[in-house]
Amino acid sequence: MLTLLGSLAVALPVGLAPVVAQAGSGPQVIIQQDASYNFAGAVLNVGLDVSCQGGSGDVVVNVTQSPPETPYPIAAGSGPQVVVCDGQMHTVAVTVFGTGFDAGTAWATADLSIGSQTDVAHAQRTITIVVD
Repeated sequence: MLTLLGSLAVALPVGLAPVVAQAGSGPQVIIQQDASYNFAGAVLNVGLDVSCQGGSGDVVVNVTQSPPETPYPIAAGSGPQVVVCDGQMHTVAVTVFGTGFDAGTAWATADLSIGSQTDVAHAQRTITIVVD
């Protein structure tokens, strides 16, 4: 039993780390830990680090939040952003429109597409929403 608990204690923090598809020299998207909200919880600003090639790409961020962080059954929203794909890592902000967000933890996903190639990179992680 103690061995099992010890294994869980080691595995849980690893599970909270950002998940990045195709790391290395290929396209990648990383969701930053903190996001901010304003306009009574209807607009989130989520930071990303994005690297890709091919001129430009599109990234879509989806965020959901459940009680006890939000008083609603579930808060949800999404937002797109065009990104530069020049092989360099760029920090971008994505505005996510939704309803019911509040300060606390939430779940975020980001999907990067380049031209006709969809979902060339994917990331997901728990984020912390802070007051703007």
